[in-house]
Amino acid sequence: MEKNMLDNLKFEELQAVDVVDRLMRDFNEGLAIIEDGKILYEYKSLSPSSPWYFHTIEEERNCTRWHKIYFDKFRILPRNCFSCWKIVCRPKNFDELLELNKLQEGMKLPSKCGVDIRQTETYKGIYLGFWYCPLGDFKRAQELFKEVKRKVRGALSLDTPIILKRGCTEMENFFGLSNDWEYTPQMRMMEDLLDSVIKIDELEMKAEQPTYTQLHVRAFWIHYAHRMLGVRDPTIKKYIGNYPQSMGSAPTATYHDVVPKIKQEVVEYEVAIQRLPKD
Repeated sequence: MEKNMLDNLKFEELQAVDVVDRLMRDFNEGLAIIEDGKILYEYKSLSPSSPWYFHTIEEERNCTRWHKIYFDKFRILPRNCFSCWKIVCRPKNFDELLELNKLQEGMKLPSKCGVDIRQTETYKGIYLGFWYCPLGDFKRAQELFKEVKRKVRGALSLDTPIILKRGCTEMENFFGLSNDWEYTPQMRMMEDLLDSVIKIDELEMKAEQPTYTQLHVRAFWIHYAHRMLGVRDPTIKKYIGNYPQSMGSAPTATYHDVVPKIKQEVVEYEVAIQRLPKD
């Protein structure tokens, strides 16, 4: 936007294009800085806090920009999200999640699997796997869906849910079903503006996910799955050596009803030494 145009903008028009106001929290927290006239974000695409195993890093999408900034902070549907097709698999239990991980590793396609830690979408199940189809190629996405579905049914089970979808769940929750999405003139204006001022430095974008990070992710899967599902998924137990103590859910001995046999009581000598009350 040219500087001489600012003089003619009314307050409401200024608000509509005020990028800084909506990013002020990120500036204050050091997530974004101004560098060489651009708003710079640095993201670590392979963050250790991620709940995912990544297989064949997907380089075509710029989801950090489109989702984390354009959608999350400005509530617009980026133009490329209209052309985003992905296959989603929902393993029914922890055993199936591990089988899915092996399957994706062998297919050598852009994909990831793990546990869903979002607060609003887990009603569909916490185990998830994604395959990312070529951006904008719906016909190839349909072909890939058939291939993936056949392999999932062979490796996991015949009734494992698997779908082909468009865009992200959060976007459908906000804008409605993806077949009804519209790219409005306001969205185009804001996206063009953001494209001109925001720079993304995605650190380690093309790197392999380290093995030590995967070990951490696997341990998190087990802990999170047990906390969220517990006895509803009995397959988790076999991956815990000291169950349930290692999960912090050991049974408690109670004495208010039937008193259990006590293996050893505190004797009088120890009571005296520790100065404990007898009663």
